[in-house]
Amino acid sequence: MRLSEIVAALLSWLREATTANLGLKALAMTIALGLFAYQKGQEDQQQRTVPVGVVMRLPPDAAKRELMTPIPASIHVTLRGSTRDIDRLIATGVAPVEVDLRDGRRDTLTFEDKMFSLPPGVDITIVDPPHIDLEWQDVVTRLIPVQASITSKPAEGYVVKGEPEVEPQEMTVRGPQSSVETLQFVRLAAFDVSGLTEGVYRRPIALDAPPNRMSYIGPRTATVSVVIARRVSEARFAKRPVEVVGVQNGVVSPRTVDVTVIGPPEVVRALRPEQVVPRVDLTKVSGLDLEKQKRGSLTAKVTLDLAHADAEIQPPTVNVRW
Repeated sequence: MRLSEIVAALLSWLREATTANLGLKALAMTIALGLFAYQKGQEDQQQRTVPVGVVMRLPPDAAKRELMTPIPASIHVTLRGSTRDIDRLIATGVAPVEVDLRDGRRDTLTFEDKMFSLPPGVDITIVDPPHIDLEWQDVVTRLIPVQASITSKPAEGYVVKGEPEVEPQEMTVRGPQSSVETLQFVRLAAFDVSGLTEGVYRRPIALDAPPNRMSYIGPRTATVSVVIARRVSEARFAKRPVEVVGVQNGVVSPRTVDVTVIGPPEVVRALRPEQVVPRVDLTKVSGLDLEKQKRGSLTAKVTLDLAHADAEIQPPTVNVRW
């Protein structure tokens, strides 16, 4: 066979191979291109976990309902999509999820895919947490006693007398029922008595911050009154003989009295029994003229002269004969 005939036969075969079954060949080409694009697309897919804010719409105050369950400020959402779409979404940020809880009765919060605003081509694979169980309580009010406290110490030789007085004595507290029912006191900041001496002191004192979820209805201060008195101690001197002043040979009945000395500790400690001398002074009895009335009897008050201390005498009076 000559060369020209061989070339012609080869060209004829190529022509037939190229033009035969064009439809099938086009379909095969389309499928191949699709598979290639899908594979490339799969290679470009990725998953990323991003935080998404949670915005709650809670019941109004008039509803008197309190959500006790803590809701996180954000949840974690795992997204799947192309690298380009995911990067663009992260750059712009995922819009917060808005949750409507205004009815105050919903017992479960479920995060569904439709609640998220995402571009086409980005899907949600995981939401963490997927749901939250909700606890609600009624909001109530109750009068709670106000409690004051003392800090520091008065000046040397003085003490706080009794308990501090508070006005008002009660405060209205508002909050979830379980919390309000277990609250025992509304507390005030401490009353500082540093260096105070004898007297009555009144100050407006601020209330401590209310416990979590609770609030106070009314003034934010209370007036506290504190009494500062001298520090005293007592000593009892029993059966001290009573002296009669103003006459000779005066006789008293009963002959002895019991004396309780009250005063600063250092004064009371220094007293000796012989210094405790109760007396009846007839020269100081009103209307009695001892120059004219040489004999007589009367009931007179027993006295005791002490420096910087007081005395209680039992019995306080005795009968005197002279």
